[in-house]
Amino acid sequence: MEDSSIPGARVRASTKHGPLSVDDLASIQPGMARLMDELSRRVWILYYAAKAGNWDLAQYMEQESTKLLSTMAVVRPKYKDDLEAFSRDHLAAIAAAVEARDWRTFESAYGRTIDASDVYHDKYNKRFIRFRLPDRPPDWFDLAPR
Repeated sequence: MEDSSIPGARVRASTKHGPLSVDDLASIQPGMARLMDELSRRVWILYYAAKAGNWDLAQYMEQESTKLLSTMAVVRPKYKDDLEAFSRDHLAAIAAAVEARDWRTFESAYGRTIDASDVYHDKYNKRFIRFRLPDRPPDWFDLAPR
């Protein structure tokens, strides 16, 4: 079968506000800056949830972080291999520590993960980006375990 692509400008979706083309929809997809901002907030909450012993919230934030990395691989396929490696090599260790409810192992895995993020930022000429854990938990979450 021959590839019969239709230009995205011609394919339209109806919304209650009017039609949008596939090209319109593609142009509003979040880029890495927006997704990384969300990831950094989730990773921040993840740390303080685990520290507070709220392992359910920590697990949720780890799972959402992993999903975000998968979304990033779709949005920016040039980073796909490294995003998958980061998830496999670093977030998986955090997930295991959360599952075990092991603070000591968690804290160590978390530190290695943050260090690894700097390596990937360096690789893509983003040396100016360095995640640092804030010295306090976010104000908008009650981190007490339930």
